[in-house]
Amino acid sequence: RFGGDPRVVGQSLTLNGHGYTVVGVMPAGFAGPKFTGGDFEQAELWAPFAPDLGQWTRDGRSVDAAIARLKPGVTLEQAQAEMDAIAAQLREQHPDTNAGAGAAVASLHEQAVGGIRPALLTFLAAVGLVLLIACANVANLLLARAAARQKEMAVRMALGAGRLRIVRQLLTESVLLASLGGAAGLLLALWATNLLAALGSGAIPRPDEIGLDSRVLLFTLGVSLLTGVAFGLAPALAASRPNLHEMLKEGGRCQTGGAGRKRLRSFLVVSEVALSLLLLVGAGLLVKSFVRLQQVNPGFDPRNVLTMYAFLPGARYPEEWQHADFFEKVLERARQLPGVEAAGVVSNLPVSGNFDRIGLYVEGHEAAGREDIPDPERYMVDAGYFKAMRIPLLGGRAFGPQDTAEAPPVVIVNEGLARRFWPEGGALGKRIRTDPSRPWMTVVGVVGEVRHYGLETAPTMQLYLPHRQVPSQVMTLVVRCAGDPAALAAAVREQVWAVDKDQPVYNVRTMEQLLGESLAQRRFTMLLVAVFAGAALLLAAVGLYGVMSYAVAQRTHEIGIRMALGAQRRDVLRIMLGQGMSLTLAGVCLGLAAAAGLTRVLASLLYGVSATDPSVYAGVTLILTAVAFLASSIPARKATRVDPVIALRYE
Repeated sequence: RFGGDPRVVGQSLTLNGHGYTVVGVMPAGFAGPKFTGGDFEQAELWAPFAPDLGQWTRDGRSVDAAIARLKPGVTLEQAQAEMDAIAAQLREQHPDTNAGAGAAVASLHEQAVGGIRPALLTFLAAVGLVLLIACANVANLLLARAAARQKEMAVRMALGAGRLRIVRQLLTESVLLASLGGAAGLLLALWATNLLAALGSGAIPRPDEIGLDSRVLLFTLGVSLLTGVAFGLAPALAASRPNLHEMLKEGGRCQTGGAGRKRLRSFLVVSEVALSLLLLVGAGLLVKSFVRLQQVNPGFDPRNVLTMYAFLPGARYPEEWQHADFFEKVLERARQLPGVEAAGVVSNLPVSGNFDRIGLYVEGHEAAGREDIPDPERYMVDAGYFKAMRIPLLGGRAFGPQDTAEAPPVVIVNEGLARRFWPEGGALGKRIRTDPSRPWMTVVGVVGEVRHYGLETAPTMQLYLPHRQVPSQVMTLVVRCAGDPAALAAAVREQVWAVDKDQPVYNVRTMEQLLGESLAQRRFTMLLVAVFAGAALLLAAVGLYGVMSYAVAQRTHEIGIRMALGAQRRDVLRIMLGQGMSLTLAGVCLGLAAAAGLTRVLASLLYGVSATDPSVYAGVTLILTAVAFLASSIPARKATRVDPVIALRYE
């Protein structure tokens, strides 16, 4: 804005009609925290907090959030006890305004990132499972390699090499392989972190800060060394115990390593299948949950709706009637634009994260105490809002030009509020108010329920007040058009400037974008787990294929004898497929048992889906079994093409 002028300190600015002097410049990377009750991540300037306390007292407003740094050694519990004492003192001193009020102390870190923690822990678990599956694959390959090198190891030991030296050599090889894999993974991560940040935009706090640093490098090094040792140790120990007599016999056939090694290879394959099934079940549940969530009716139609915020400065618009007049003029102009079907204003948009709750007093329903007073959501809207958002009118009428500041106060309630106080119907004509000192408002209409907090949160009681009777200086324009709403943004902005050339508008978005942002975190979690589940499925298939191929190679002599004695191709195929599918079914049973217990931790991430949904379990089992059958059938078919004459000479 100032071209990097080092003399910016001391210059004057006009903000919302008030003059300010620049006294400091923050670093370019500075961003305030995002937390419940406030969001400073997008802030570009900071002004002293100096509210008009008299105005705040009249309006019954309160500060929603404050930030404090605890003294060294002070716990959150101690701070909460201190705040409780202060709140009790204030309630005693100011019973009219502070009755029932208090303060809740929470960790800023928890407020900023607590919401994404379950998703990131799920992601971490998925990464760990894929790592285990990959390591099991490597261990199987090392076991096969050790079996093929038995004669080499026997010669080494016959020439004087000790068992410890053999183990050390093989562990060195496996650690080297793991280290090379870790280095390749780091190179891949340089690209993947950018992709992760792009996918996580709007879903995770500060995605631009995701990157590789010394901690990531040390962690990768540690994991590489650990996996190299952990999954190279069993093959190394197995290879260090060769049968010297058998191995050194001239023309001796290659050994398979005995029943123990076969059981270990089978165990690794079963583990791979089980872990893959666990990941696939988790991904299936998240996908089905996301689909269910997208099918939820939000209570309005987000298609072809453009939104933009406007904040009227108090210095230019000091009177409430000026607020209503400004927005009426803008809406009148906007409705005349080509392609505009309807236009309105609202104090807080649905699924925007902003809301306003207020006390409710219903005629004929007296509350026993202050804590029993309902607190529905309150929205100030104009006559065109319900039409622009296509919120259905279930009874009565919408607001009209007759609902002016001089007219009797009226209100529209949603179906939930009407059902709560008038379950037999008859909400129309009833009277409510938001404060005992305010006049009664007559219910003139009942509208459908809107999910203001998000698709996964059930709608609550809502009441709508006409903007002409309760003006607000902060409103959101809502414009429904026939075509692409984004293409209409410039034209609507021009209509605002036609009324006031100095009035800024901001947060220009379509309603579909806003709704998509509310689902960003769930979409992010679903995509990541689905990607890793796919990788796990591929690794399990590769592992099963490798084990079956090795089994065919080791049993070539046996297969030749069987075929020489009259076995048919289908018999050989059945034997080999039976071996692969028995391992698969064992892994499936183990995986289903683990999934039934572990997927319960996903309950907080699911919507409308049980953690033990039978359709997901059945579908995933079918997919995994089909992939395993395909992976086993390729080596099995290869076994049926063995020539008995060649096989009987097979070494």
